[in-house]
Amino acid sequence: MRSVLESKKGQLGNLQAIITTLIVVGILLGIAFLVLEEFMGQMGHGTESEAGVNATIQAMTTVTDWLPIIVILAIVGILLAIVFSVLPRQGQGA
Repeated sequence: MRSVLESKKGQLGNLQAIITTLIVVGILLGIAFLVLEEFMGQMGHGTESEAGVNATIQAMTTVTDWLPIIVILAIVGILLAIVFSVLPRQGQGA
């Protein structure tokens, strides 16, 4: 079992890269929302720029709604890669 886990370090390394990327994306989205909130505070009501900022916030909200699904798919993909790389080796040794 130990040798199986040692040979899977590549897949676990992929998981670390995916998690790091998702954290960076989350931080950047948080900063973008803070900046847009500051713009909203400085604009007059009913202006075209306010409508543009509202449209941008709505578009970015769509991205944040998809982040949990992307995380789940990435984890499932890595787990499937680990499972499918272990199964053929166990069959050969039997």
